[in-house]
Amino acid sequence: MTETLGQTDIGTRIIAAFQRFCAFLGKAGFGVFLVAAAIFALLAATFVGLMLAIAAIFLSFARPRRRKAQGDDPQTLEARRTADGWVIEL
Repeated sequence: MTETLGQTDIGTRIIAAFQRFCAFLGKAGFGVFLVAAAIFALLAATFVGLMLAIAAIFLSFARPRRRKAQGDDPQTLEARRTADGWVIEL
């Protein structure tokens, strides 16, 4: 080896600087990708939450407002609890 310590040619230094720059760009790009993925996940979850809220509102409007009185239905069954279980009387 004829080269002394501390003396390197310009090509080696340029290549090393380029490799460091590419490594930095790779790490920065990965970080930007993670931030973008988190933002997209937040937006998707918000969109799904809004869809569920709107569906719940529409379902609350769609249900009937008045209830039947208990005595109006001829098919109403009466049940009582016994020692053997429940007994249904017509």
